[in-house]
Amino acid sequence: MNRTIVTLIVLLCAACGAAPVKADPPSLLLEPGQLKDGRTWTIAGTSHGIWRDLDASLVPCGKRVIVPMEAATWWRSFTAADGTTMTQVVVSGVDAMDAFKSFYAECGAVGSVASVGGPKNVARHDGEVEVAAMSKDRFIVLAGTGSDAELQLFAETARTQLDAVPS
Repeated sequence: MNRTIVTLIVLLCAACGAAPVKADPPSLLLEPGQLKDGRTWTIAGTSHGIWRDLDASLVPCGKRVIVPMEAATWWRSFTAADGTTMTQVVVSGVDAMDAFKSFYAECGAVGSVASVGGPKNVARHDGEVEVAAMSKDRFIVLAGTGSDAELQLFAETARTQLDAVPS
């Protein structure tokens, strides 16, 4: 008898139009626990919008022409316990290979760029280091005060994560 009442209540609640609970979509941005370099990282800020509105300090090599102005963009900044900082920018809705090539050309015009395995492009200019990578359909840039090797490691972690996230 009790089971029948519970079943009826469940059916009535379902008929009332209660929407099923949906899980949050997987994040495009790294979480502090994914930054595995022995330090404790925290999120200093997270936002999203379009490339045109991205703060100038986050634009790779100061060159907005790297991706289309209307491209969907997410960013997150991190701070480590020792004061090291890093920012991740993810751009979606672009040809990732074109953006990757454009990063190489545009950043090469203001500094030096090296292509490394992954594939990744490591740009150096004005005392800064930025690492570009790409997933199947997203362009990624990491920059910060950490070493080149750390930024490349985090870029690879980001690329691997984004390859697993549906478009």
